[in-house]
Amino acid sequence: MTRHRLARRAALSIAALVALVALGPQSAALSGQAAATSSLTLADGSVTTLQLGVGRSVIVDLPEDAAEIFVGQPKVANAVVRSARRIYVSTLWPGQTSIFALAADGRKIAVLQISVGRDVGELAALLNASIPGNDIHVRTVAESIILTGSVASAGDAQKALDIASGFLSETKEATQGGDGRQVQGKVVNSLTIRGLDQVSLRVTVTEIRRDIVKQLGVNMQGVGKAPNSFQIDNPFSVNGGGLGGATAALGWLSAGKSLTATLEAYERDGVARTLAEPTVTAVSGESAKFLAGGTIPILNGESCSGNVCTPTIVQQPYGVTLNFTPVVLSQGRIQLRIATEVTDVDTSTQITIFGAPVPGFRTRKNETTVELPSGGSIVTAGLISTKTQQAINGVPGLMNVPILGALFRSRDYLRDETELLIAVTPYIVHAIDPREVARPDANYSDASDPQSWLLGRVNRIYSSTGAVQPTPGYSGKVGFITD
Repeated sequence: MTRHRLARRAALSIAALVALVALGPQSAALSGQAAATSSLTLADGSVTTLQLGVGRSVIVDLPEDAAEIFVGQPKVANAVVRSARRIYVSTLWPGQTSIFALAADGRKIAVLQISVGRDVGELAALLNASIPGNDIHVRTVAESIILTGSVASAGDAQKALDIASGFLSETKEATQGGDGRQVQGKVVNSLTIRGLDQVSLRVTVTEIRRDIVKQLGVNMQGVGKAPNSFQIDNPFSVNGGGLGGATAALGWLSAGKSLTATLEAYERDGVARTLAEPTVTAVSGESAKFLAGGTIPILNGESCSGNVCTPTIVQQPYGVTLNFTPVVLSQGRIQLRIATEVTDVDTSTQITIFGAPVPGFRTRKNETTVELPSGGSIVTAGLISTKTQQAINGVPGLMNVPILGALFRSRDYLRDETELLIAVTPYIVHAIDPREVARPDANYSDASDPQSWLLGRVNRIYSSTGAVQPTPGYSGKVGFITD
């Protein structure tokens, strides 16, 4: 009886082997995910999930003798029966299939759920070697690679994505059963970043602008015997008409004849200083914007209804605008994309429309992407602009006469110099206890009536100018500054 049963099992095993070998391994041009081990032992009645790459094999030991092996999708995986308790599983094509091991009475001994995809066993080892200290797991679905787990920074996440992308080709072709198919995969980045860093950006914008304007001219007007008269009017062609300088007139009148000479002289030296130190904080990878300035209404046009027209006004922003996007690459290293814009109102270029003055605007922009350590600075300097204009107008011939020619010409001169410097310093920052925050109005108190009347104070003073320590009896931080 026992000998007959063994012969029957051997016959079934040989029949299954012949049937599966007849399918034959199909040629595959794609690689899949390697098994974590080359052999495994299944428990009785267990359901085991395997992820394998195309062309990979694994030896499976069954808990008891199997009378029948069933493969759900032979084109995906093949099971070769070596003995009643051992089968060889090899993969053929990307996809999913199930392998059932059945006893003689039809009972399920074990079940294998097999997912065949791209071979990324080397990718997992490479990620762990290239990005140490991170918890990255690699899985595949058909031709796509899925990265899960956590990394320390956005830079590590981007590095993992770049490395995984190197395992994908744009298009791969494979032929199976005479049917040509094109397979294309992608990388799905599901990595999470542990404790997103925050970056505080301190920007210093400093500008010095100096302008010089000079005007000197002589205008003449004379009347002789009627109807003879003449007039010499020398214009200022650079800065426009007289800018409100000194005017001196000299005239001569005799027997209906007159001669008047007017001297116009103007000179202006101006220096403008711009200093802005905005500080903005943003999470790594996110953008932040800051504007220190305001808006000014300017004439934009007019709208008419019937015979009534009213001017339209728009608000033009001015001041210092800061846009930046930080990315923390690693501990202490920051990639920074920053755009700075400084806009000032320039009344020297304003025009008048419908009786309303419309000013001009002076704009300086700087946009760059840099990599800095936390606390390191980058300075954008050398933004120097120099503009010089000069014009001499006068009566031809007479304006070239030595000494006396000055009576028949005018000189208009303009020089404008600007130098802009932008310093950027990023810091990796963390939250602090609210009790550690010192407000600008800390310990501020209004002065008492006697102090206001007798000493002219507007706030209480806790220490004198030369004292290092506050007055006795005072405790706490002084947050209000008195100049």
